Amino acid sequence: KSPSTPHPSSSNQTTASASSSTGTPLLRPLLGLRSDLSARLPLYRSDWSRPRSLPTVLNATLFAFVIQLIPALIFAELMARETDDSLGAAEVLLSSAVIGILYAIFAGQPLVIMGITGPVAILLGTSHRLTETFDADYFPFFFWTCLWAGGMHVASSAVGLVDLVWKVTPFTSQIFELFIGISFIYLSCRDLIEPIYLNEWDVDPAERAGRYATLLLGMATCGISWTLHFAETWVLFTRQIRTVLGSYNTLIAVVLATALSYLPGVDMGTLERVDIVAPWDWRPTADRPWITNPTQGISAKGIFGAIIPGFMFFLLFIIDHNVSSILSQVPKYNLQKPPAYHWDFLVLGITFLPCALLGLPPGNGLIPQAPLHVRALCTRKLETDRYGVKREVVTHVEEQRWSGLGQSLLMFVALGAFEVISWIPRGALFGLLLYLGIGALHGNEIWERTVFCLMVAKKRPPVPVVTDV
Repeated sequence: KSPSTPHPSSSNQTTASASSSTGTPLLRPLLGLRSDLSARLPLYRSDWSRPRSLPTVLNATLFAFVIQLIPALIFAELMARETDDSLGAAEVLLSSAVIGILYAIFAGQPLVIMGITGPVAILLGTSHRLTETFDADYFPFFFWTCLWAGGMHVASSAVGLVDLVWKVTPFTSQIFELFIGISFIYLSCRDLIEPIYLNEWDVDPAERAGRYATLLLGMATCGISWTLHFAETWVLFTRQIRTVLGSYNTLIAVVLATALSYLPGVDMGTLERVDIVAPWDWRPTADRPWITNPTQGISAKGIFGAIIPGFMFFLLFIIDHNVSSILSQVPKYNLQKPPAYHWDFLVLGITFLPCALLGLPPGNGLIPQAPLHVRALCTRKLETDRYGVKREVVTHVEEQRWSGLGQSLLMFVALGAFEVISWIPRGALFGLLLYLGIGALHGNEIWERTVFCLMVAKKRPPVPVVTDV
């Protein structure tokens, strides 16, 4: 079979096993790209056709925009600290817009949404510190880092190295998703609880009140988002109202938390809000031109030294992006169109070029945002399986390019709305991050089995992992 036809995250790994047993070489130049193009090109026009349910696509677009925007603002703060304010929120949101548009138009599987992650912020901090070692200015060094990384992506997709996704078993993708979910939960809980100064008593009461208010707003944001996440299963209200509540759960939660933070007559002390310069003047965070001169302020030693962080980006993305793509195309979604792992990785490599030219942080497929985006595009129903467990069953998915393109274009709206974004309390950011972490655990098989271990034996459902193991 063609390497782009079967699904690597399927529990049935017969194709991958057969490939290994017959001794098929790992590197098959251009074969993977040709297979992906032959599978997806005939479907490209249908990707732009009118969706069967336009409201579903619109709802998923706004949902994907919100769940990408909030973590991006958090990681932008981390990136600013790591790079000594060379990069900030403006570059993060602009990058999410540019690479998201390119990916939505040219990728084989457009359901994967692109953005900036925490590891990217840390790697950019590492590359910033390496500039001292190679005696180079940061942005020329950053240019060559992106160029080397992009070239590695293109080369690896061309020679067939992306066939390594066939080595990714369901357990591998599940444990990666579990790790991301726990990381989000830890990060959000740390930043909500740690600043309260539980062991310090000589703290200004207004500051302490602000920290407690941040915690309460964060928990409220998470609670509202998670409650509305299952609105479609309620027996209250009409189906249309339930659909709206479920589709706009994150937006509703952030708006309500922001409104609560401005509640008249309630003293919330020195409440911290999103730390951005508003309004944005459409200039870079650092004092520099938008277009980077790759030869100024760097020597040959720096140009070739940039291979080191470039290779680190390649190693990160070949795992992170492909796992995100796999989790967005798991069998439970019943996708009708085939994946295109080689072609998608080549397009990901090409997105490094505008990042290099404009000095924007590179991004890749997001976890858990990309799978949640696919879920938002699904028509679902609750069914009780033969073991008596209620599960979501997907009956249809809107497989199109409009939602990925739309949420990327909305990033330009966010760039022009820094004044509004600056109203959001920091507690709402970390509350939504907590929601994303919990969402990553929900449906994760490893987490589900961990919960089974903590349940009273007679309360465990009679599923095979309980009865047969």
